[in-house]
Amino acid sequence: MGDRKISALLFEYSAYNVVGHIRPDGDCVGSQLAIFNILKAKNIQCNIIKNDDYGSILSSFMDSYAVVDDGQFDSTLPLICVDCSDFKRAGVNIYKKYNKPYLNIDHHISNDKFADHNIIDANASSTAQVIAEALLRENIDFDKKTAEVLYLGIMTDSNRFAYDTTTLATIKVVEALMAKGIRISEIFQKVYEHDTLRKYLLLERFLHNVTVFEDGHCCTSFITENDFVETQAELLDTEGFVNYTRQINGVKVGAFLEFHETYVKCSLRSKDATWRMDLLAKKFGGGGHPAAAGFNVELKDTNFYAKFKSALAEHVRNILKN
Repeated sequence: MGDRKISALLFEYSAYNVVGHIRPDGDCVGSQLAIFNILKAKNIQCNIIKNDDYGSILSSFMDSYAVVDDGQFDSTLPLICVDCSDFKRAGVNIYKKYNKPYLNIDHHISNDKFADHNIIDANASSTAQVIAEALLRENIDFDKKTAEVLYLGIMTDSNRFAYDTTTLATIKVVEALMAKGIRISEIFQKVYEHDTLRKYLLLERFLHNVTVFEDGHCCTSFITENDFVETQAELLDTEGFVNYTRQINGVKVGAFLEFHETYVKCSLRSKDATWRMDLLAKKFGGGGHPAAAGFNVELKDTNFYAKFKSALAEHVRNILKN
């Protein structure tokens, strides 16, 4: 999992920067906030570097936290990366200023161990679970506030405990977090029951574009930059859209593509790890997990959607042959 204990790594210096990936999700934010709380409890300075918009829902978890813009941070401080499958996912401003991060904590199978020290567990449901297990294993005490953000990460990245990455170990961690006094219903409501009308207007357009092909095994959909503009939706309003593509009866793999002015963002999901979404994402310069992966590419080809669908169908056919 790692070359040293998390306690030795986190408590070695008097100050750190911590960053997650661009287009942050609940696991990314929860993991950063947990690291902040753990260090603060030891009177160690920690700056959370903001490299992207958190969105209205995740921003609500960030009251009272020290956040530094990614154009203003002190790059002489050791950098902790959380939930980044590769260093470039931390954002161009981070990538340019740091030759190598100090610590990399993650759970992606495609992680290439890009830091001086790496704590990676590809079997964990989330980076938050990796952190929580390390704290419990090493008897590092943490408070209710830290337990809440760790639960945020585990709940969201396991898709509310629906993915097969949810194991007995995951449930034991949640039991330990609940023992700290957290109320899981409150965290659930804060994340999943505060949708905006603009999100549903965007979802309507996404559903209109759903296509099933390759004998019903593949499903894709997309939205465009213009859809965001006309619905006034946030980028993070698309969270969870990709799951609709794999929920249709008979579909094995699903993909959701966002077409922006200069790039395409693609999220990939499958019913189980058999379909190796991480390997398909790798063909486009991305990565992730066997059942959940993604990639970003520059938009140079106006026919990219059709070519991607062909690549997805070929990927599925090759796995069915073996």
